[in-house]
Amino acid sequence: MLRLIADEERMSPIPLSLREVAKEANITPPAIYQHFPDKETLGRTAMHCLFDRLLEQMDQAAQDAASLRPAARFAAVAHSYCDFAQQNPAGFRLIFTVSPEAVGDDGANSGDVAERWRVAVTWLAEEGMRLTMAPREAALSLWSAVHGRLMLDLSVRDVWPQGGVHEFIDDLTRSVVDVG
Repeated sequence: MLRLIADEERMSPIPLSLREVAKEANITPPAIYQHFPDKETLGRTAMHCLFDRLLEQMDQAAQDAASLRPAARFAAVAHSYCDFAQQNPAGFRLIFTVSPEAVGDDGANSGDVAERWRVAVTWLAEEGMRLTMAPREAALSLWSAVHGRLMLDLSVRDVWPQGGVHEFIDDLTRSVVDVG
């Protein structure tokens, strides 16, 4: 199912059908209903799976960078967010364009991603780095900037070449954090 979502050409003209997912899973169309009673449940399951993958990637980056300075740890999490988006462009766009109500709160969702950004910002203050804004606002600003930059990169990079998104993260992190 996620492979079908990742196929941008396939997702562009029309949405997935239960029949198509059954075929991808190598089961009969009626058998899909044993797993998913309707398309909405199938969609929510796919969304939660994509969010789980994003969160796992962000958590792994945080763990791998645990011994680094706070700004580098923060940047590692932001870089992992970008890596996920670049590796899964259709899925990334999908999870952030569907309404939170459609995703539901019975699994991973955008609130969990927001929490990862908030935690990453707290690292900056923990070791004496002075933030130029409150941690909650800094998290929202950084996430918004990185997310917006990614969306531009995924949609209009040929219209206005922006340079590398990873360099953008490093510059943005330096602009929000005062190491004084």
